[in-house]
Amino acid sequence: MHMSHYGMRASRSRRWSLLVALGALVLGAKDGNTEPAGHGATAQGSFSLLTYNVAGLPIFISQSEPTRNMPEIGSLLNLYDVALVQEDFAYHDALNTRAKHTYRSPPLVPDAKVGIGDGLNVFSRLPFTRFERVSWRACNGRFSDGSDCLAPKGFTFEEEELTPGVSIDLYNLHMDSGDAERDVSARALQAEQLLSFIDRHSADHAVIVAGDTNMGRESESILERFMKVARLTDACRTLSCRWPNLIDRVMYRGSSELTLRATQFAIDDRFVREDGRNLSDHRAIGVVIQWTREERMARPESAKPRVSRSPLVVPRPPT
Repeated sequence: MHMSHYGMRASRSRRWSLLVALGALVLGAKDGNTEPAGHGATAQGSFSLLTYNVAGLPIFISQSEPTRNMPEIGSLLNLYDVALVQEDFAYHDALNTRAKHTYRSPPLVPDAKVGIGDGLNVFSRLPFTRFERVSWRACNGRFSDGSDCLAPKGFTFEEEELTPGVSIDLYNLHMDSGDAERDVSARALQAEQLLSFIDRHSADHAVIVAGDTNMGRESESILERFMKVARLTDACRTLSCRWPNLIDRVMYRGSSELTLRATQFAIDDRFVREDGRNLSDHRAIGVVIQWTREERMARPESAKPRVSRSPLVVPRPPT
């Protein structure tokens, strides 16, 4: 279950003056902003989305300090309209108690059949239905190569309502870890399984696929095939971010009726402790998604998207 570490160190300044200055870059996507569109369009809006591997393995095998970190992570989830988490295994109550989202996935309660569960959960201010958990048919390693087979890792599926009558299909995933040949082969099979599911359940729908893909440079061909067949765009890469090989990804596509566009991508540096240490062995990835449901007509040239390492939502300074 060991996850890859990022070979980077972000600036962790949390000075309020800097956050306020960076706030000028934000497009105002908090609280699932929705408004009427111009002539020829039905509706438009935007929302902020987080994907975060919270490193919630039991304390005796965790590489972080989940009992200390999870409550703080739960509070920080509230910065986003939709938060997708992975490795939410052993400390879900601590995470769940601090989150204030109205809509949440029912947790997979650990038992003899599922062990510690799949670790996948959703926190959302937007209503969703048709929630479903699917386990991977392939994995590699029970007591080696990341021990991925010890948990029923896989993906979740749900229909997220952006506004009445407008929805997207949202997938949260956690793929096999490791760089060994069998790990890469397992990820390839998992990608094919997910492609088949998307084809059956989301063929004509707008889609977001996000989570811990564990697909770095060694899995580039798998990633490229997956995005090509599913017609997905990687938010980081389309915004020309500096970290195209991050394994935590947000990918998306529109439909004939709904346009999706990533307008911001950020590594959110607020997910750190007071002592400056990261709250997880992964980084928190935030994206702003803009959506438009419109009739078939030419659209005006939109503003240039922004790539930032700054927070997507600027918190208020303490009083």
